[in-house]
Amino acid sequence: MLFDKQLSDAGNYVEWLRLTIHERELPANNRVRASGACLAIAQDHHHAIVLLMDEHLYASSFALLRIAFEAYVRGEWLALCATDIEVAKFLKGCEPPKINCLLKDLERAPAFMEQTLSHIKERTWKTMCSYTHTGGMHVQWWNTAEAIEPNYSDEELLNVLRFAETIGSLSVLAIVTLMNDEHPAEQVLDKFKKRIGDKLRLCHH
Repeated sequence: MLFDKQLSDAGNYVEWLRLTIHERELPANNRVRASGACLAIAQDHHHAIVLLMDEHLYASSFALLRIAFEAYVRGEWLALCATDIEVAKFLKGCEPPKINCLLKDLERAPAFMEQTLSHIKERTWKTMCSYTHTGGMHVQWWNTAEAIEPNYSDEELLNVLRFAETIGSLSVLAIVTLMNDEHPAEQVLDKFKKRIGDKLRLCHH
């Protein structure tokens, strides 16, 4: 199981990310409202994953990975790709296109042309779906030789935590982009690099 210090550091990082954009001003338009809300929800999921892990509620924390990723992708798509009509429909409760369509649109934009998000989805989607929908891959973590009980490895717990931190960081960077303010972006990138290391390549801003 995760060490107390690892979870404490994760909680401190969530709070640092929150304060980076807390009560900062954003342009008042529908595109920012739609995109910013999705990105804020992605941050919420990141926070929830950390809290659930701290309470040893690992199955629920794992289940949030896919919806955190989807919230981030939707936020970026609404910011960079959606038409004004699509934004307006989304704010009225209509569903956006499926995630593969969102990624295809996003990766026409200069910031995403390396197709990193598609590569992430290709590598992790099956696992994320299993975690969210209680698939066999997830159930394997709930069986031991003697009982039905949580049996997550330290490596997998850390993988989930780091992936959640990546999504949370990218979501904050996307909100900073909506602000058109480079200074907090530099701070987030520096902090992100220290926590994620070589996974900094996932960041497109």
